[in-house]
Amino acid sequence: MNPNSFLTTSILYDWIPDFEFNFYDLSDLIVPYPELEKECKVMEDKLNVFFAIYKKGTLAKPKGLCTTFKYAILGSAELELCQNIQNKLAGNILVAYAKPLQRW
Repeated sequence: MNPNSFLTTSILYDWIPDFEFNFYDLSDLIVPYPELEKECKVMEDKLNVFFAIYKKGTLAKPKGLCTTFKYAILGSAELELCQNIQNKLAGNILVAYAKPLQRW
């Protein structure tokens, strides 16, 4: 069984390519409660980004999403919208990745 299979219960992580999903340790990601997950998906569409939510204290890994995919470039208004979600994460970390997905 894939150790990342807990993420398949979430619609938030369907953007992660199969290779990374199957071979990277994604245990630092969290699956938010359903209402927040839906809010994240709406905001992803509005901002044209992909979101990931990491456990607080998570550091980038040599083979992880942050070292593989480029982050989204957001203006101040977009950052404020992301901050509204960030404030609901109890210290966990919201990361916005570029859409379409871009590798470093």
